[in-house]
Amino acid sequence: MDKDKVLYAITVEDVIDFAEENDLKFKEKDLNFIEEKIGDFLGSIWYDAIDSALAELKSSKKVPKLRP
Repeated sequence: MDKDKVLYAITVEDVIDFAEENDLKFKEKDLNFIEEKIGDFLGSIWYDAIDSALAELKSSKKVPKLRP
């Protein structure tokens, strides 16, 4: 298992696409601020995201037992 593999990332292109889709404007110089804020917001919910994914994985592996 590659422990250094990145499982999810947000790219500058993702931010640009979102901004364009929502008619929001920002400048290249704003990217450091945006990066920091995304980190702040995700930092508070990453644990819940992992917990939810693992719980869903566990429930998807449950196979109903057939009655004889």
